[in-house]
Amino acid sequence: MPTLEEHVREAVRLATANVARGQFPFAALVITDGGAGDMVGVGVNLCRRDADPTAHGEVEAIRDACRRLGTLDLSGAIVASSCQPCPICQAVAGATGVERIVYAATRAQAAAGGFGMPGQAGAAERVDGVLVAVEHVPVETSSEPFEAWLASGSASDTVRRPIHELRVAVTAVDHHTAVAFYRDALGMAQLADWTSPDGKVVVLDGGRATLELIDAAQAAYIDSIEVGRRVAGPIRLALEVDDSSVMADRLSAAGATLLGGPVVTPWGDRNVRLDAPADLQLTLFTSTGG
Repeated sequence: MPTLEEHVREAVRLATANVARGQFPFAALVITDGGAGDMVGVGVNLCRRDADPTAHGEVEAIRDACRRLGTLDLSGAIVASSCQPCPICQAVAGATGVERIVYAATRAQAAAGGFGMPGQAGAAERVDGVLVAVEHVPVETSSEPFEAWLASGSASDTVRRPIHELRVAVTAVDHHTAVAFYRDALGMAQLADWTSPDGKVVVLDGGRATLELIDAAQAAYIDSIEVGRRVAGPIRLALEVDDSSVMADRLSAAGATLLGGPVVTPWGDRNVRLDAPADLQLTLFTSTGG
């Protein structure tokens, strides 16, 4: 089991990697059992990407942990952060029962990297009556995210987001079966039901959306890894889940057909390919940390 210092080092590594994606140099992890248990949440700062001033690394890690565990209560967990937490992050930690935040870089290091923070002081901050312990765990790599940020030349860039949401519209011949599969079996939360006398429309939450554009050669390569032969059409949905093998068994019992896997890919994911309702092929993937 990784030590607390190793968790902090990993948060620093993720913060540095976040800069390479054009984002701010902050990241965090959520670990259960006071830091002695499993890592259940990972977050990097997405303020630039999402134009969201609250999308700090600690907040994103806590959101990830709550989604994975299906709870708003993270009592007993700790947050390992690449940098000393701001009041927003402490408030979110306190609201979810996190009692301790350990961090690598200090406010002074952040300020030297161009990120000034309010000067709240003290080793513990009381937020809405909840005591959030804040502890410095120094590591020699703590300044690397800020050094990468200054070297990147990204500090003055403005990032505009012309697309606010990616929504995949699927025509399902058997609408009832499709809704039961994706909402009830897969667990995609229902956001809206716009059904009317003109037709049926149910909108489900698919998590963070991206558009992955690949050529025919890459599509064939992916098919060969996941299934062993060319099977996919022009559209395939790839869904990140906690455990692709467990989810594949669950969806197979709900009507999906297993095409291939589980297989560990060259890029370090454990993938399973399924034929699913509404004539969709699904790749379920879970990172193995490779």
